Amino acid sequence: MGWLFGGRSRDRARPGYTQLAPEAPPISAPPKAPARAQPTPQQALDALKAGNEAFLRGENNLGHVKANDLDELQAGQSPIATIVGCADSRTPPTILFNQGFGRLFSIRVAGNTVDRRGLASIVYAVKHLNCPLVVVMGHTGCGAVAAAEAIVDGRADMDPSLEAMIEPIIPAVLAARRARPANPSAAAVEQNARIVAIKLATADTALVQALAAGRLMIVGAVKDMSSGRVRFVEQIGAAAAVATAPRVAELA
Repeated sequence: MGWLFGGRSRDRARPGYTQLAPEAPPISAPPKAPARAQPTPQQALDALKAGNEAFLRGENNLGHVKANDLDELQAGQSPIATIVGCADSRTPPTILFNQGFGRLFSIRVAGNTVDRRGLASIVYAVKHLNCPLVVVMGHTGCGAVAAAEAIVDGRADMDPSLEAMIEPIIPAVLAARRARPANPSAAAVEQNARIVAIKLATADTALVQALAAGRLMIVGAVKDMSSGRVRFVEQIGAAAAVATAPRVAELA
Protein backbone atom coordinates (compact mmCIF):
# COMPACT_ATOMS: atom_id res chain seq x y z
CA MET A 1 0.00 0.00 0.00
CA GLY A 2 2.95 2.32 0.65
CA TRP A 3 2.54 5.75 2.10
CA LEU A 4 -1.07 6.81 2.17
CA PHE A 5 -0.43 10.43 1.21
CA GLY A 6 2.47 10.33 -1.23
CA GLY A 7 5.71 8.42 -1.45
CA ARG A 8 6.22 4.75 -2.03
CA SER A 9 6.98 1.77 0.12
CA ARG A 10 10.44 0.68 -0.88
CA ASP A 11 11.13 -2.00 1.72
CA ARG A 12 8.80 -4.40 -0.04
CA ALA A 13 10.81 -4.09 -3.22
CA ARG A 14 14.18 -4.86 -1.64
CA PRO A 15 15.71 -8.25 -2.51
CA GLY A 16 15.28 -10.75 0.26
CA TYR A 17 12.73 -8.67 2.06
CA THR A 18 10.16 -10.79 3.85
CA GLN A 19 7.16 -9.17 5.42
CA LEU A 20 6.37 -10.69 8.77
CA ALA A 21 2.76 -10.85 9.83
CA PRO A 22 2.74 -12.12 13.41
CA GLU A 23 -0.58 -12.79 14.98
CA ALA A 24 -1.48 -10.12 17.46
CA PRO A 25 -4.50 -9.69 19.69
CA PRO A 26 -6.94 -6.98 18.57
CA ILE A 27 -6.57 -3.57 20.16
CA SER A 28 -8.81 -3.45 23.17
CA ALA A 29 -11.00 -0.49 23.85
CA PRO A 30 -9.25 2.21 25.86
CA PRO A 31 -10.14 2.79 29.51
CA LYS A 32 -13.25 4.85 29.92
CA ALA A 33 -12.64 8.46 30.80
CA PRO A 34 -14.74 10.12 33.48
CA ALA A 35 -18.21 10.67 32.09
CA ARG A 36 -18.49 14.08 30.49
CA ALA A 37 -20.23 15.31 27.39
CA GLN A 38 -17.96 15.82 24.41
CA PRO A 39 -18.42 19.09 22.55
CA THR A 40 -19.88 19.11 19.08
CA PRO A 41 -17.37 19.54 16.24
CA GLN A 42 -18.26 23.23 15.96
CA GLN A 43 -17.98 23.76 19.72
CA ALA A 44 -14.55 22.12 19.67
CA LEU A 45 -13.43 24.36 16.81
CA ASP A 46 -14.77 27.42 18.62
CA ALA A 47 -12.81 26.38 21.74
CA LEU A 48 -9.58 26.22 19.73
CA LYS A 49 -10.26 29.60 18.14
CA ALA A 50 -10.98 31.12 21.55
CA GLY A 51 -7.84 29.52 22.96
CA ASN A 52 -5.68 30.95 20.19
CA GLU A 53 -7.20 34.41 20.68
CA ALA A 54 -6.44 34.16 24.42
CA PHE A 55 -2.86 33.14 23.63
CA LEU A 56 -2.48 36.15 21.34
CA ARG A 57 -3.74 38.43 24.13
CA GLY A 58 -1.18 36.96 26.51
CA GLU A 59 -3.78 35.16 28.61
CA ASN A 60 -1.85 31.94 29.11
CA ASN A 61 -3.88 29.41 31.09
CA LEU A 62 -1.10 26.84 30.94
CA GLY A 63 0.74 28.53 33.79
CA HIS A 64 -1.96 27.12 36.05
CA VAL A 65 -1.52 23.51 34.86
CA LYS A 66 -0.33 21.29 37.70
CA ALA A 67 0.83 17.68 37.89
CA ASN A 68 -2.21 16.72 39.94
CA ASP A 69 -4.41 17.79 37.04
CA LEU A 70 -3.57 14.35 35.69
CA ASP A 71 -5.42 12.64 38.54
CA GLU A 72 -8.84 12.91 36.92
CA LEU A 73 -7.41 11.61 33.63
CA GLN A 74 -6.09 8.32 34.96
CA ALA A 75 -9.23 6.49 33.87
CA GLY A 76 -8.88 7.65 30.25
CA GLN A 77 -8.96 10.62 27.93
CA SER A 78 -11.56 12.55 25.94
CA PRO A 79 -9.64 15.01 23.77
CA ILE A 80 -11.68 17.72 22.07
CA ALA A 81 -9.42 17.81 19.01
CA THR A 82 -6.78 15.82 17.15
CA ILE A 83 -4.03 18.07 15.84
CA VAL A 84 -2.02 16.89 12.85
CA GLY A 85 0.82 19.36 13.09
CA CYS A 86 4.37 19.99 12.01
CA ALA A 87 7.16 18.78 14.29
CA ASP A 88 8.68 22.29 14.26
CA SER A 89 9.61 23.22 17.84
CA ARG A 90 7.94 26.62 17.40
CA THR A 91 4.45 25.22 16.79
CA PRO A 92 3.31 23.38 19.96
CA PRO A 93 -0.49 22.97 19.74
CA THR A 94 -1.11 23.01 23.49
CA ILE A 95 0.44 26.48 23.76
CA LEU A 96 -1.01 27.92 20.54
CA PHE A 97 -4.52 26.82 21.51
CA ASN A 98 -4.08 27.42 25.26
CA GLN A 99 -5.14 23.88 26.21
CA GLY A 100 -4.02 21.69 29.10
CA PHE A 101 -3.74 17.98 29.79
CA GLY A 102 -6.24 15.68 28.10
CA ARG A 103 -7.50 18.26 25.62
CA LEU A 104 -5.48 17.69 22.44
CA PHE A 105 -4.47 14.43 20.76
CA SER A 106 -1.33 15.44 18.85
CA ILE A 107 0.28 13.81 15.82
CA ARG A 108 3.33 15.75 14.70
CA VAL A 109 5.69 15.13 11.79
CA ALA A 110 7.77 17.56 9.74
CA GLY A 111 5.53 18.95 7.00
CA ASN A 112 2.28 17.85 8.75
CA THR A 113 1.64 15.01 6.29
CA VAL A 114 0.03 11.69 7.19
CA ASP A 115 1.27 8.16 6.55
CA ARG A 116 -0.47 4.88 7.44
CA ARG A 117 0.54 4.99 11.10
CA GLY A 118 -0.54 8.60 11.38
CA LEU A 119 -3.89 7.70 9.85
CA ALA A 120 -4.31 4.85 12.32
CA SER A 121 -3.70 7.29 15.18
CA ILE A 122 -6.33 9.67 13.82
CA VAL A 123 -8.85 6.86 13.39
CA TYR A 124 -8.13 5.70 16.94
CA ALA A 125 -8.85 9.18 18.30
CA VAL A 126 -12.10 9.49 16.35
CA LYS A 127 -13.36 5.93 16.70
CA HIS A 128 -12.29 5.04 20.24
CA LEU A 129 -11.87 8.41 21.96
CA ASN A 130 -14.89 10.05 20.28
CA CYS A 131 -12.78 13.02 19.23
CA PRO A 132 -15.06 15.43 17.31
CA LEU A 133 -12.45 17.51 15.47
CA VAL A 134 -9.31 16.91 13.39
CA VAL A 135 -7.13 19.92 12.56
CA VAL A 136 -4.32 19.68 9.98
CA MET A 137 -2.08 22.61 10.88
CA GLY A 138 0.83 23.86 8.80
CA HIS A 139 2.84 27.00 9.46
CA THR A 140 4.53 29.75 7.50
CA GLY A 141 8.25 29.33 7.03
CA CYS A 142 7.98 25.53 7.10
CA GLY A 143 11.36 23.94 6.35
CA ALA A 144 9.80 20.76 4.94
CA VAL A 145 7.76 22.78 2.44
CA ALA A 146 10.83 24.86 1.57
CA ALA A 147 12.74 21.63 0.87
CA ALA A 148 9.95 20.46 -1.47
CA GLU A 149 10.04 23.84 -3.24
CA ALA A 150 13.79 23.51 -3.75
CA ILE A 151 13.28 20.14 -5.43
CA VAL A 152 10.52 21.51 -7.68
CA ASP A 153 12.66 24.50 -8.65
CA GLY A 154 15.72 22.37 -9.35
CA ARG A 155 17.74 24.15 -6.68
CA ALA A 156 18.48 20.93 -4.79
CA ASP A 157 18.65 17.20 -5.35
CA MET A 158 16.43 14.85 -3.40
CA ASP A 159 18.13 13.65 -0.24
CA PRO A 160 17.20 9.95 0.01
CA SER A 161 17.09 10.13 3.79
CA LEU A 162 14.48 12.91 3.62
CA GLU A 163 12.45 11.61 0.69
CA ALA A 164 9.61 10.25 2.82
CA MET A 165 9.19 13.72 4.32
CA ILE A 166 9.56 15.78 1.14
CA GLU A 167 7.84 13.71 -1.55
CA PRO A 168 4.26 13.95 -0.15
CA ILE A 169 4.50 17.76 -0.12
CA ILE A 170 5.52 18.19 -3.76
CA PRO A 171 1.92 17.96 -5.13
CA ALA A 172 0.94 20.86 -2.85
CA VAL A 173 3.85 22.96 -4.13
CA LEU A 174 2.87 22.24 -7.74
CA ALA A 175 -0.80 23.00 -7.09
CA ALA A 176 0.08 26.28 -5.42
CA ARG A 177 2.38 27.30 -8.29
CA ARG A 178 -0.40 26.74 -10.85
CA ALA A 179 -2.43 29.49 -9.17
CA ARG A 180 0.48 31.96 -9.57
CA PRO A 181 0.18 33.36 -6.03
CA ALA A 182 1.99 36.48 -4.88
CA ASN A 183 3.72 34.45 -2.17
CA PRO A 184 4.36 30.91 -3.52
CA SER A 185 5.86 29.62 -0.28
CA ALA A 186 2.92 30.72 1.86
CA ALA A 187 0.51 29.35 -0.74
CA ALA A 188 2.31 25.98 -0.72
CA VAL A 189 2.02 25.75 3.07
CA GLU A 190 -1.70 26.49 2.90
CA GLN A 191 -2.27 24.09 0.01
CA ASN A 192 -0.40 21.32 1.83
CA ALA A 193 -2.66 21.64 4.90
CA ARG A 194 -5.73 21.83 2.70
CA ILE A 195 -4.84 18.74 0.63
CA VAL A 196 -4.11 16.60 3.69
CA ALA A 197 -7.40 17.65 5.30
CA ILE A 198 -9.36 16.85 2.15
CA LYS A 199 -7.70 13.45 1.74
CA LEU A 200 -8.39 12.52 5.35
CA ALA A 201 -12.12 12.94 4.71
CA THR A 202 -12.13 9.77 2.57
CA ALA A 203 -9.07 7.97 3.95
CA ASP A 204 -10.91 5.55 6.26
CA THR A 205 -14.45 4.27 6.66
CA ALA A 206 -14.56 5.38 10.29
CA LEU A 207 -13.79 8.96 9.30
CA VAL A 208 -16.27 8.92 6.42
CA GLN A 209 -19.04 7.65 8.69
CA ALA A 210 -18.25 10.12 11.48
CA LEU A 211 -18.31 13.02 9.04
CA ALA A 212 -21.58 11.90 7.47
CA ALA A 213 -23.18 11.52 10.90
CA GLY A 214 -22.09 14.99 11.98
CA ARG A 215 -19.87 13.62 14.76
CA LEU A 216 -16.67 14.88 13.14
CA MET A 217 -15.27 17.93 11.41
CA ILE A 218 -11.91 18.06 9.62
CA VAL A 219 -10.27 21.43 9.07
CA GLY A 220 -7.05 22.73 7.59
CA ALA A 221 -5.16 25.54 9.31
CA VAL A 222 -2.02 27.63 9.04
CA LYS A 223 -0.11 29.14 11.95
CA ASP A 224 1.62 32.43 11.22
CA MET A 225 5.16 32.05 12.53
CA SER A 226 5.63 35.73 13.32
CA SER A 227 2.42 36.32 15.28
CA GLY A 228 1.28 32.90 16.47
CA ARG A 229 -2.18 33.42 14.99
CA VAL A 230 -3.86 30.31 13.59
CA ARG A 231 -5.97 30.83 10.47
CA PHE A 232 -8.40 28.11 9.37
CA VAL A 233 -8.37 27.50 5.61
CA GLU A 234 -10.50 24.40 4.95
CA GLN A 235 -13.54 22.99 6.72
CA ILE A 236 -15.08 19.61 5.99
CA GLY A 237 -18.20 18.65 7.89
CA ALA A 238 -21.29 16.57 7.26
CA ALA A 239 -22.60 18.85 4.53
CA ALA A 240 -19.35 18.75 2.58
CA ALA A 241 -18.51 15.07 3.10
CA VAL A 242 -20.50 13.82 0.10
CA ALA A 243 -18.73 16.22 -2.28
CA THR A 244 -15.24 15.44 -0.99
CA ALA A 245 -14.39 12.29 -2.97
CA PRO A 246 -14.20 13.87 -6.44
CA ARG A 247 -12.12 16.75 -5.05
CA VAL A 248 -9.61 14.26 -3.68
CA ALA A 249 -9.36 12.61 -7.09
CA GLU A 250 -8.58 15.96 -8.69
CA LEU A 251 -5.87 16.85 -6.20
CA ALA A 252 -4.24 13.46 -5.79
